[in-house]
Order: sequence, then structure tokens, then C-alpha cells
Amino acid sequence: MTPKNTRFNNEFVNSYQYCIDNNLYLGVGNPASKILLIGKETSNDKIGFDDMSKFNLQSWHDIILNDKSFNDIGFLEDNALFPWKGQKFTIRSEKKDGTISGESGTSSTWYYYQYLTDLIYGKIKRKKEDLIDFHEFCFQSELNQLNAKQSNHIPKSDLLRINSIKDREKLFALNFFRNFEVTVLATGNYHRDFNFDIEKSFAVKWTGKTNVISKGNWYNLHYDNLENPNRILIHTRQFSTGITIELIEAIANECRIYV
Repeated sequence: MTPKNTRFNNEFVNSYQYCIDNNLYLGVGNPASKILLIGKETSNDKIGFDDMSKFNLQSWHDIILNDKSFNDIGFLEDNALFPWKGQKFTIRSEKKDGTISGESGTSSTWYYYQYLTDLIYGKIKRKKEDLIDFHEFCFQSELNQLNAKQSNHIPKSDLLRINSIKDREKLFALNFFRNFEVTVLATGNYHRDFNFDIEKSFAVKWTGKTNVISKGNWYNLHYDNLENPNRILIHTRQFSTGITIELIEAIANECRIYV
């Protein structure tokens, strides 16, 4: 498929085609952005356990073929360019009794992704009533494409998950994923649990030092060139309950000069 607009460059379209050929989840957000965010796994209550790649690629097909922009995306539309556009900057959560707080809000992960993005770009702190828009400034993907609300819902021994992560190791080695100025790999110990080679996939080198902010809040710095870096990859914990503002601020400070 040949894109009509340079927003969808050849490297992105090649990755899209690679995902079609290998039944892989590509991601969501702005392919022309400078920031890549990678989490543990996808989560969508309306889609089956192993259906994320199919739905995601169908959405990208429509977006690329019709040259859609952010302005073409409808309110709370589930699509790949700007998913659930219109969510507010507050965490939506459901209690055991069924009551919901933050009704018009977003997930904790997306809330913290937004907080990080705003810090990197030096934006004014958002209010709860403000809408999230980090997908306009980032591309987001996952280390595991199997759909689950929490990673512990899929056993570590599950062959589908093991194979999914190994397949995605090859995907992330494509030029499209290697060329982001900033990559935040918020996957905790997934690389160790599933033998995912961060350095090989993203063509980066670890400095050898783990920066600890507090218990459970840490990050490792990787660069494309340790002496004269043009790209930074930060490996850290999952952006979810328990992450501290201090960690997010530290990560933003490391990333800012690259955007």
C-alpha cells in the first residue's frame, strides 16, 4: 500500500506490511512522532484474547487508505490513530460493587503516559477536566500482543505469550521502531522473563547502571551511541498503580533534550 501523505512514510508502511504478513499488532498513535512508548500488553474488554492484531491492522488500513488525520477521528472512536479521543485527564476505575470513579477518564497507564508526555514537552499541568492527547505526540505499542487486563491473567508458561514476545522482538528491530528519538520501554522484568534482547532489537547499549528513585521505581538508560548519542531508550517499570511522580519526572528529564 502506498500512502497518500508523508505522515505515513515508507518505514511505517513497511512495518505495517510486516505486521500483516506475520499477524502482529502494530500499535496506536502518531507514526511521525519522536516518542515511542512500549508497555507490557494490550487491553481491550471488547476484543478477544488473540484478536488485537486483526482489529489494529484493519484500523490502520482504513487510516492509511483514506489518509485520515487526527481531525477525522470521532469522539470516543476505537481506532489506531487516536484511540478513544475525548477521554479526560483523570483515572477511571471500577470498584468491586460496580461503582465507577472518574467516569469520563482514562486508564492509569494512559494517565501517566500523558503526564510523562506533557513533562517532556514542557506543557502546563493539566486539570481533571482537560482531555488527553498524548497519542498526537507519541506512538504506542506493546511487548506482548495478547489481550489481557493484567499480565498475571496469562501464565508465564503460556506458549502463545512466549511466541508473541519473540515475534515482536523481530518487529521492533525494523527501522520504523529503531528511529524514534525517545523510546520508553515500560515493561518491568518482561525482558528477563521472556529473554527479550533490548539491545539487539533496538540497536542500543545499556550504560550498565540502574537508577533507583525509590523501592520499585527505577530506570535503565540505553543509547544508540554511548559517546555521542542521538537516540535514548529508557527501560523502566510498568506505568501503573505504584509508579511515583518522581520517577516520571526523572524519565522526562532524561528524554527532554532528544525531542
